[in-house]
Amino acid sequence: MTTVRPFPARVVRQAVARRTVTAMTDSQDDSGVDLHGVKIDPAAYDERPAALYVYRQSGRAASYTGVVCDVAVQAVADARVRGHEAVHQLRVDALVWHHARGSSPPALVMLLHQAGPEYARALAEAERSEPILDFDGPGGLHQTVWRLDDETATSALADELASAQLYIADGHHRAAAALEEWRLAGKPAEAGLLCLVHPMDGLVLSSFHRRVSGPVDADRLLTGLRDEFEVREADAIPEPSVGTLGLYLAGRWYQVLLPAERPVGVAGLDATILQTRVLDRLEPAPPGRVRTVDGVPSAEPLDELVARCDVDRGALFTLAPPPPEALVEVADAGEVMPPKTTYFEPKPAAGIFLRSSAEARGLSQGRAQGQARLPAGGVAPA
Repeated sequence: MTTVRPFPARVVRQAVARRTVTAMTDSQDDSGVDLHGVKIDPAAYDERPAALYVYRQSGRAASYTGVVCDVAVQAVADARVRGHEAVHQLRVDALVWHHARGSSPPALVMLLHQAGPEYARALAEAERSEPILDFDGPGGLHQTVWRLDDETATSALADELASAQLYIADGHHRAAAALEEWRLAGKPAEAGLLCLVHPMDGLVLSSFHRRVSGPVDADRLLTGLRDEFEVREADAIPEPSVGTLGLYLAGRWYQVLLPAERPVGVAGLDATILQTRVLDRLEPAPPGRVRTVDGVPSAEPLDELVARCDVDRGALFTLAPPPPEALVEVADAGEVMPPKTTYFEPKPAAGIFLRSSAEARGLSQGRAQGQARLPAGGVAPA
């Protein structure tokens, strides 16, 4: 059975899309609990035969286009779909529990690949046709969906995607939960994962900064940094780049230049070097205080992070995201990135695509059979 295949779907109707489609939340991914309580309204969807779909999100002077398809769970087991992040087993177990009982729309797993000619041809062909959906969606992003109707072109695209190495951009816990459900159900060949496949450069790769709670001994921290790296005072907020960090400390900005020569894989990432050679060596917090190092999304306003440092005399390290080739290098080596290294945007909306009624019933039966054998580590979310 091929790795990538068209899927029969229930697709949300244009007339109700704006009130039915929601943002995909990290809370749903991390805990398995849909905190928004979104339920599926069968009347909001039309049944459609098996196909692939082109899905675009546009706004903020940019657009992001990928192909929605079904990817065999067997491909995750065989490492034809590779991840770069570690997963927490309790979160995986919670998702297994949630999938067996819930009725909320599934969240698509985002994948990356090196786009080939069939991929480019399919997207160009879709753009010349009328979309089946076109509406303003969550997060201020316009949502457009085309259905690929040409069976020959669809087959060629599916074959090209199946022959490519696929990498998880977002959805490591969902992929791990699908793998667990597949194993518990006896590894059915038809088990699949709904995915959105983007080209390697088709998403925004963002980083997490590191906010160190204070008080921090500024002289001691600077001395330690200068023993390891070149540190320069900056007249303005420095723009972090691969190999160069920004540092806000005691009311001033600095540039920290990391070594040009570095190990391959995880050990050579900026986040790893910062963690092992700086953050792991921080002095203990004063009596009565707790030292914390928080990973903060780079989208967080810098002035708010700086204000926190001014209040508690803490420190802020700003990092650039690793290049996409670093993600591939880590995944191909079977390594995992440190927590809070990078994240991808934008996430696909939830509720545009559902599996067809018949297919959903079959998967639910398999999940229920597997759920009965959930190992002792499995827990139900509160």
